[in-house]
Amino acid sequence: MNGFEAFVAVAEELHFGRAAERLGVTQPTLSRAVGGLERALGVTLFDRTTRRVALTPEGEAMLPDARTAVDATRAARRRVRRAGSLVVVSKPDGDGGLLPGILASLEEPAELCFATRGDEAANMLRDGRGDVALVTAPFDRTGLDVEQVRAEPRVVAQPRDWAVTTLAEALALPAVTWPGVDERLDAHYRARDSADAPSAKLGPPAKDLAEALRLVELGQAVTFLPESVARRYPRDGIAYRRIEGLGDARLQVAWPETSRSPRVAEFVRAALGQ
Repeated sequence: MNGFEAFVAVAEELHFGRAAERLGVTQPTLSRAVGGLERALGVTLFDRTTRRVALTPEGEAMLPDARTAVDATRAARRRVRRAGSLVVVSKPDGDGGLLPGILASLEEPAELCFATRGDEAANMLRDGRGDVALVTAPFDRTGLDVEQVRAEPRVVAQPRDWAVTTLAEALALPAVTWPGVDERLDAHYRARDSADAPSAKLGPPAKDLAEALRLVELGQAVTFLPESVARRYPRDGIAYRRIEGLGDARLQVAWPETSRSPRVAEFVRAALGQ
């Protein structure tokens, strides 16, 4: 535990006892860490009384940067602990079918770690859980280097007895929604990122692809998928169709911009060579 970790825990809990429990240290140890940080900075970070703990204006100002420092420290610890290894992040169905060939070309085996969404994969690179990722745009590229691997058509998934043949027809129907995703990813999932696309109607929510496809089978909504994903999930009750104007899915390889790992570089070269 360093001073920034101690400060962030107390700032979020506003209680030294709970913060100490969260960090797995004693309260005196936590108090010494916070006091040491205050002395080093020459400011008071908390107003303390016997009844309450509150951030000072200086503490409020420092909290965002302190969180960034804590995240960076934890990411560095994870990477140091597994130095020499390679953790590859991907959605289970989001590699465009390229991952087997990439892994087979590597000199040494890599460890796989699956993400549920592209934004989660990017976060796993930033916090040190992963070293390199195959991820479909859009996602937050902050702190990452990115290269495009391929673009592939997207298709509309619709009940087999529907006859959706144009983007306008597809966007006039309810589209599966994905609670918790950011605005850019939501626009992509519901095809609102396509050129001149009107706002798609909101349909029922799904937490994963299995739920989304079931909603389509039951005639509740349409959804939009990369063609490679559609090929993996043939369903008797679903028709997958290309429609003009539906933007491509862009598969990209991403890695932390600070990485100097030869194994990451090898993976990136292999991905770009597919």
